[in-house]
Amino acid sequence: MKNFLPKIFLLTFAICTILTSSISPAEAVVVKGFAPIVNGDIDGAKKEARKQAMRDAVEAVAGVKVTSTTEVANFMVVKDEIVLKSDGYITINRVISEEVRGDIFFVELDVNASTERIRQFAQDLKSQLDANVNDSNSRGGIMTAVIEKNRGAYKYSPEFGDYLNAKLKFVGFRAVTNDSVVEYLIYHASDPDVRLKARARAKETRESENALLRGVLDVESVKKSGGVYEAVVNASFELIGLDSSEVDVYSKYVKGVAATESEAIFNAKENATREAMESLAKQALETVQNETRGGYINIKTSVVIGNVTNYQAQYPLIKAGLDSAHCKIIRMTRPNATTLAFFVSTDSYSNIGELQEALLSSISGIQPGINPSGELGATKIHLSF
Repeated sequence: MKNFLPKIFLLTFAICTILTSSISPAEAVVVKGFAPIVNGDIDGAKKEARKQAMRDAVEAVAGVKVTSTTEVANFMVVKDEIVLKSDGYITINRVISEEVRGDIFFVELDVNASTERIRQFAQDLKSQLDANVNDSNSRGGIMTAVIEKNRGAYKYSPEFGDYLNAKLKFVGFRAVTNDSVVEYLIYHASDPDVRLKARARAKETRESENALLRGVLDVESVKKSGGVYEAVVNASFELIGLDSSEVDVYSKYVKGVAATESEAIFNAKENATREAMESLAKQALETVQNETRGGYINIKTSVVIGNVTNYQAQYPLIKAGLDSAHCKIIRMTRPNATTLAFFVSTDSYSNIGELQEALLSSISGIQPGINPSGELGATKIHLSF
C-alpha cells in the first residue's frame, strides 16, 4: 500500500500534465478601452469601449510582424472578426473598472486571449484573402478608390484603401485599387460631376470588374476630452455599378478616441471604413450579382440543391442541367451530406427568376426548394430533388 499511493499520485500528475498540455495556451492580459458617448447612449459607448479593449488584447498576443500596409489591413480584419466571434478567442475574466469622463466611456478589463488560436486565425485569413484574386474563385470584381483629406489637402489612403480591399476579399470579392480613379479624386474630389467622371475612368481601365467603390475620409475636428483625444471624420462612400449606374451611398460623421491625436484620427477612419463596408456589403453583393455588361445581364449567384441522396447518379444530372442552362460553374461546395451548392455565372437571362425557371426545366427530377427565412447576402436559388 505504501508503494501503491505514490504510484497513484504519479499517475494522476501525469494525466493532469497531459490534459494541461493539450489545452490551447491562453495569455492573461489587462487591456483598456474607451469610446465616445454619442447622443447620450452610454450602453452603446460601453459596448464599443469593450470592443476596442478586445482589439488591443488581440494585438497584444498575436505576435504578428507587420511590415506593409497590406499586412496592417489584413490584421485590422483579423481584429474585426475575432472581436465579432470572441468565443474561443477572448474571454473576459473580470471588469476591473468602468467610468464616464466627460463624454467618453472608459473600461479596463482582465481577459484571457488564446494565443495559438488567434495566430492560426491570422494565418488562415491571409490565405483566404490571397485566394480571392480572380474571377474564377470570387463573387466578382470591385474597383476601389479611397482618399483622405486632412488640413485641406487630399491624398491617397493606402492603409484604408488596403483595409477596404481586405474587407471585400473577406466576403468573397476580388478587390483592386484603381490608381487612375484615385489620381482623379485627389484633384477633383469636390467637382459636382465627380461621380460620373470617376465611373467613366473606372470603365476605361477595368478588366472584368462590375462596380466601383469610392470613398473620402475627411478629418473634421480633433479635441481633448476626459484626458484622451476625440477625432471626428466625415466619411462618404459610394458603390457605383459600372454598367447600370446604380448607386448606393454611405455618408456619416464617425468618431474615434485614443491616447494621442494621430491614433484618434486613425481610429475614427478605421471605424468609418468598417461601418461603410458593413452598410454597403449587401448592396455590393446585389450590384455585382446583377450588373449589365454591354447590353447583357451578368448574373453570379449560388444554386443550392437539396436532397442529393445519391451523388454518383444525381451529380451528372445537375452538371448537365447547368450546362444546358448556359451556367458556368465557378466553384462547388457541399454544405452537408445531402446538399450541393454551386456558385455559377451566366449572361443568358435578364434576372434570377428567369434563371431559376430554366434550371427547373433543364435538370431532370428537380423541383423548387425551400428558401430559409432570414438568409443573409444576395439572393440564392434553392432547388431540391
